[in-house]
Amino acid sequence: MSEQPEKIHTSPIEDERKNPVYRMGRAVAGFMLVVWAGVLALVFFLVFRFWLS
Repeated sequence: MSEQPEKIHTSPIEDERKNPVYRMGRAVAGFMLVVWAGVLALVFFLVFRFWLS
């Protein structure tokens, strides 16, 4: 049996977070979340403005 030296390796989650595609996906998801929050705020503002007036 051949013994291979154990490699000191970071967890796969930490490696994945350094991936530029993963970081780009996170940035796009964050941007989409901000856009949806803005759209919802605008819709609620317009609905309540007409409803309360």
